[in-house]
Amino acid sequence: MGLAWALLFAVVPLGYGFTPVNMESGVEWVDADDISLLQVSWGEDFETGTWESSVSLAFGHYGMDYQPVPFDFQGEETRRSERNLSLQFNTRNQVNNHTWIIAGAGVYDGYTNYRSVWLDEYYRQQYSELFGFPGAENYVEADPKGINGTAGVRWSYLSGSGFAELNVSRLRDDVSPGYEIDFDGLRRGELTLATAAISLSTENVLSKRVRSFFEVRASKTTARSTRYGAEFALNVAMGENWVSRWNVGGATEDPQFDAYYGGVALEYQANDNLSWFVDARYYEDTGEIENALLFTSAAPGLISNRFGIGLRWIGDSWSSRLYVAPLDTNYEPTRESTDFFQNLYLDRDWTVFQFAVGRSL
Repeated sequence: MGLAWALLFAVVPLGYGFTPVNMESGVEWVDADDISLLQVSWGEDFETGTWESSVSLAFGHYGMDYQPVPFDFQGEETRRSERNLSLQFNTRNQVNNHTWIIAGAGVYDGYTNYRSVWLDEYYRQQYSELFGFPGAENYVEADPKGINGTAGVRWSYLSGSGFAELNVSRLRDDVSPGYEIDFDGLRRGELTLATAAISLSTENVLSKRVRSFFEVRASKTTARSTRYGAEFALNVAMGENWVSRWNVGGATEDPQFDAYYGGVALEYQANDNLSWFVDARYYEDTGEIENALLFTSAAPGLISNRFGIGLRWIGDSWSSRLYVAPLDTNYEPTRESTDFFQNLYLDRDWTVFQFAVGRSL
């Protein structure tokens, strides 16, 4: 994890001379019968003159009971645990009354999701000991890590009520690669993925009770077509104590990927300090694009549903948030080319737990 620690020591000194204004730390735990995910995070906001900056650090842990399918004669059950450390620094400077410039950079070291861990264990058991087999030297021990950078501009085209923001990002990810094997030997997928992304968003205060957000984005990753996406959100104050939040969005990528999602949250302020809220979210996609000749780890189509309830407490300087939700994931059946990954793409019932505490400094 040397990459993330190196940037940490480079970024933290930037906080000197800045006035800390907010601090927040939190924990998120997501659990199913065979997989457990934990993330602990810390973040702090700083100000000085016309500059506003933030730094955040997160530690993640993935634990899973890896179980191959019965017809995987080389596979064996095992317990697999991995860690992830990430660091992000963002800043913006107000150039004048209407314009801000934006910049950010971040790094991570370790696996970014449980799917990558599961697949790495599968490929390790299958191909790490193919001594003398053609292409055996193509197998490498995974060392996932990445770096990102962002630059942008924010413009207030209606003073205090209308904003537009343009961001351009570049990401470089050293991934856990995929493999294919046939009579010509073992072939390895991409070790490094480069992604370029651009997004344009607008925020508008439509009335005293309604605020909207709209974003369009595009991203291009190594060996893939451009992915396009859009999202629309609306916050509505329905009364003195009631607020609703709505959002819908989607993404598409040639030749055969489409995704759609939508969510709603309803919040009630019980008194000056305490609020409770409920939310629901629906997600559906057509499955990942398959480009393998024989076998592929591409995920089949997915539908997921979440319904949660939470509490928010805000004091003079301290605040906290508690949230609990069941999350159901339902995959389409695997096909002949993906049957070895049936236990990865199982329908699972997850429990989501989040707790965060913040302080205004």
